[in-house]
Amino acid sequence: MGVVNEHGVEIHVQTFANSAGGYTSAIDALTTLGVRQVGVEGSARWGSHVAVALAAAGFDTREVPPSRTAMQRRSRRLDKTDAVDAVSAARALQAEPGLGPLQALDAYDELVAKIEAVLEHRRTLVAARTLLLHAVGDQIAKLPPEIRDELTPTGKIGSRVRRLATIEHAEASTPAGAYRLCWLVDFIDQDRAARREIRRVERLIDELLDEHGTSLRDEAGIGPIAAATLLCEVGDPTRFATESKFGRWCGTGAVALSSGEGSGQPVRHRVDFRGNRTVNSVLYIASITQGRDNPDARAYLARKTAEGKTSREARRSHKRHLANRVIRRMWKDERARKPDLKAAA
Repeated sequence: MGVVNEHGVEIHVQTFANSAGGYTSAIDALTTLGVRQVGVEGSARWGSHVAVALAAAGFDTREVPPSRTAMQRRSRRLDKTDAVDAVSAARALQAEPGLGPLQALDAYDELVAKIEAVLEHRRTLVAARTLLLHAVGDQIAKLPPEIRDELTPTGKIGSRVRRLATIEHAEASTPAGAYRLCWLVDFIDQDRAARREIRRVERLIDELLDEHGTSLRDEAGIGPIAAATLLCEVGDPTRFATESKFGRWCGTGAVALSSGEGSGQPVRHRVDFRGNRTVNSVLYIASITQGRDNPDARAYLARKTAEGKTSREARRSHKRHLANRVIRRMWKDERARKPDLKAAA
């Protein structure tokens, strides 16, 4: 923990255990020092528990991006230590007190935090199955020719390995081939169980989205997994005051790259390669899907192409258009779930 005064001068540095008792001690120390605003780096991961504890204690708790901390540290040519990082994070927050809110979903909404936990479970199951299928594909290639020739040479690995259960094969010609054949046949049942578990988790995600009341699935090209991903990555949508701020956050807004325009608008822009790439990927897939199946999207892309844009530029414009639609849906859903926001507006 690092504390600075109104001039950015370090006045207190102290270390606490990353435990419930440590959080209580840190809160007591901050209260004694008269601190009102606290910055936490990594509030969605290692700093999530302390961030939630600080928010619950009534502090104005903000997320400090690691880049801001590093900028403060580099500008003073300081070493990289825990104490230096704590003070640098405090100076970063003092320099920009309007930093975004916590990324810890437990501090925002318990239901969205549960959706994130289930989504991470599914992601782990899919990754584990994908890794096994890659290994299985290698083992299929090493089967004896008399068995391998009965399988289709191409296609999904899961379908090819399930084909082994329907083949009337004699004893393998080599001991290694016999062993591989045995465990590949056993893998068929394991893979079926893994697919059943993935489908069960996906049904649970769908049920949680119904409970949440999100309308994201009504947008063409956004299914349950994409909707859950958007909810978890965005968190509180009201932290974005405008569509353009959301577009910049997720990397769909163009970055000005111009000079000589004076007080006028920039005349040249480039693609934004930063931002939240997970959300950017969801929007890209939705754009591809809509461009294939949705008449309105196809008309939009055709109009942009007729204006002189390349197909890639038209796609980027459509992604930005989708980003606007997505954040407006999330704002509307948030007002419906929390009527006090509507009253405040």
